[in-house]
Amino acid sequence: MKARSALISLLAVCTLMATDHPAQAADITPKSLTDVVKREGWAKACPQIQPKLDALQEPGDFSGNDWRDYVTLKGWCLVETRREAEAIDFLENKLAVGRRAPCLLDILGTSLFRSGLDAEAIATFEEALENELPAHDRPNVYSKLATAYMRLAATSSGGQMTDPNALAQAERYARLALESDKEPVPAVYSQLAHVKMAQQKHDEAIELLKVALEKNATYKGWPSPGLRKAMDAQFLMGLGQAHYLKGERERGLLLMDVALDTAPTEPQKSVLNTIRDNTLKPRPLEQLPRPLRPLVPLDKGI
Repeated sequence: MKARSALISLLAVCTLMATDHPAQAADITPKSLTDVVKREGWAKACPQIQPKLDALQEPGDFSGNDWRDYVTLKGWCLVETRREAEAIDFLENKLAVGRRAPCLLDILGTSLFRSGLDAEAIATFEEALENELPAHDRPNVYSKLATAYMRLAATSSGGQMTDPNALAQAERYARLALESDKEPVPAVYSQLAHVKMAQQKHDEAIELLKVALEKNATYKGWPSPGLRKAMDAQFLMGLGQAHYLKGERERGLLLMDVALDTAPTEPQKSVLNTIRDNTLKPRPLEQLPRPLRPLVPLDKGI
C-alpha cells in the first residue's frame, strides 16, 4: 500500500495598482496595476483590476518589461479565477511570439499543474528554473514539481507509486523546497513526508509530520486561526496514514479519526475522509474525486 500526497504549495509573483477616476485613466499601465496586486494579493486584486486590464492595450514590444507585466497580469488573473484552459491557451500563444521569461513559464506551469497535465507542467517549470527563475519564486516551484512528480509516479505505475525515477525526482524537489526557503511553510515538511511514505520509509515520514505539526503551532504566515487548524487536520491525517502503512494500524486509525474531528469545515472533513478510505483501501489516482486534486493558491499564506 502506498500513500499519496495532496499538497498545498504557495506562490507569490510580480504585478501592479490602478485608480477608478476617469481623469486618471491614461495613467493606467501594467506597472500601476501590478502595485494593486502587491498591496492586495491576487485574490482581492484581480476582480478590481480586471476591467482596467481588459481595456488596456497590449504593449507592442514583446521583449520589454511592460509586455511581460501585461501578460503576467492577464495570465495570473485567469489562473486566480480557475480558468486554467484559457490561461494555457493565452500563455502558449504569448510565449510563442514573445520572450520566454521565467515568470511567464511559472504561470503556464501552474495552469498545466492545476489541470493535471503533470508531464507538461514539469517540463515548463524546469524550463523556468533553467531560465533563471528568481530565488524568491523557486521554493513554490520546487514544491509544485515535487507534487507533479508524485502524481506522475502514480499514473505511470497504475496508481501504486512504484516508479523509482519519478519518486527520486519528487524527493529531490521536496528537499529543495524545504532547503531553499528561510521559513518554509509547515506543509513542505508534510510534502517530503508523503514522498517518504511512497518510498515505504515510514519512520522518516512520521518524524517529518511531527515537525510539521510542531512548526504549524507557531507559524506566523497563516492569515487566520481557522487555517492553522485546517493544516493541523491535514498533518494529523498524514501522520495517521504513516503509522497505518507502517503496520501500526490501531494508532494510525486513531490519528486519522482525530484528524477528522480537528478539521474545521465540512468540505475538508469530506476530503480527509476520502483520504482515510483510500489509505484503508487504495484506489488508482484517476479514480479519486476531484477535490483531492490540489488547488494552488497564488497568495502566500493561503
